[in-house]
Amino acid sequence: MQTTIDDAILIRNYIDGDERAIEILINKHNQRLSSYIYSKVHDMSITEDIFQDTFI
Repeated sequence: MQTTIDDAILIRNYIDGDERAIEILINKHNQRLSSYIYSKVHDMSITEDIFQDTFI
């Protein structure tokens, strides 16, 4: 049984009108992506801005 939803399915669901799908996608990648961004810019405010821009 698959416990995580594939990113492609989440994106398709979002395109099809499921607003919750983008929230799930963002939450799924938040920690890892934020950590990576922070390792490059060393500023939490800039990290948050870049993270938000990623999903716009």
